[in-house]
Amino acid sequence: LTKYEYKPGKHSYVKYWWSYKDRSPEKFLIVFFEVRYKYVYVAKEEWTKKYGDYKGHGKTDLDAIRGKPGKYTIRIVSYGDHDYVYAESKPFWVKEKDYDY
Repeated sequence: LTKYEYKPGKHSYVKYWWSYKDRSPEKFLIVFFEVRYKYVYVAKEEWTKKYGDYKGHGKTDLDAIRGKPGKYTIRIVSYGDHDYVYAESKPFWVKEKDYDY
């Protein structure tokens, strides 16, 4: 995870960027990690090398955590093991109003 942006408000989303190496796994999961209770919510599956040039990017909405405001991080985790964390963002707050569409 090289960068992330949380855009709250109407049509809230998280954009994220990553880099990889030749030996990186084929795919990974983007998850929301709820900091207080340590719950993991799967947001999206990503193919590591879909963009080439050893970099990638993506975007996800808040559907995975709809109705669950709180303090979250975005994690890049192993496709087969949600506890195996490749990278994690700094925490950010999701508020109830951020779910309005």
